[in-house]
Amino acid sequence: SLDVSEKLPRVIIDSDDSEYGKENTAFNISEARNKSLLKAKEKIKIHFVRSIESLRMNEEFTILEKVNKDEKFRERFNEFFLNESSEIKVKYIQDEVRVESLTKLMGSKGLLNYLAVDYDQENFPEFPAISVSEEYTGLIIDARHLEANPSLFPKILTDKGLEIYSVSLVNKNFAIDNGFVIYMSDPIKAMKHTRVGEKPYLIVATNVTGKNKTQFTIPTKEAVKVLATKETRKNLK
Repeated sequence: SLDVSEKLPRVIIDSDDSEYGKENTAFNISEARNKSLLKAKEKIKIHFVRSIESLRMNEEFTILEKVNKDEKFRERFNEFFLNESSEIKVKYIQDEVRVESLTKLMGSKGLLNYLAVDYDQENFPEFPAISVSEEYTGLIIDARHLEANPSLFPKILTDKGLEIYSVSLVNKNFAIDNGFVIYMSDPIKAMKHTRVGEKPYLIVATNVTGKNKTQFTIPTKEAVKVLATKETRKNLK
């Protein structure tokens, strides 16, 4: 959410006034409001770009780095601005306009829908059957003890480097509507969150890697447990 304000330009109707017709003036109140609103929206765009400069995409790129490097990604990302997908609330108070802009992350008008990401390209790895296997409704990774950073698309790997959670494994529509992951600081609240269902599996991450420290490692034996059943793999998908 971003809030900006912009002063309305002076309304000058006297053609003899030395300021009459200049760029920072208006002929009537409607024009004054339109000019100030346009400037406020431009400020919003500038603030938005600055706010995402350090937003991490994944273990390798920030959003801005990805935009600069990947033409397909940049074209799709630019559509977000062209479609003016943010929700705008406008208030005129005395001699200024105040604009509140809410940029959604999820949903059809959310930022996630405007990122060129290759979802659902692979299947979850299947391990040999184990004697005691249970079905889980979700997965929680406890990384509070690590110097990790949040990102839009983190990965979860086994200690042997096998991916068990990444964008290439997850359903696109679900990720766009609900977010690829969520971050919480309270493990008790996390266990009760509707996203992970009634029986989530909690694993303590052993390491975090990647340039942006967003790639989490778990023991292979834990991955075997959580991916042991078809139903759990379906829930993670």
